[in-house]
Amino acid sequence: MALKGAMKLYLTCPMCDADIPVSGDEKVGSEIYCPYCQTPLKLRKTKDTEELYLQEDF
Repeated sequence: MALKGAMKLYLTCPMCDADIPVSGDEKVGSEIYCPYCQTPLKLRKTKDTEELYLQEDF
């Protein structure tokens, strides 16, 4: 689930449920590593709601 704060966007790691701060200039398909569990993740967007989420990229 994406949470919008004052200036940051937070996405939830699907592996460890940590909130990951995202700067907002990443593009769909960008690779992001969870700073807590080090899982490689890809930034994705839902088709119907355009909501951003992270997906494991093993």
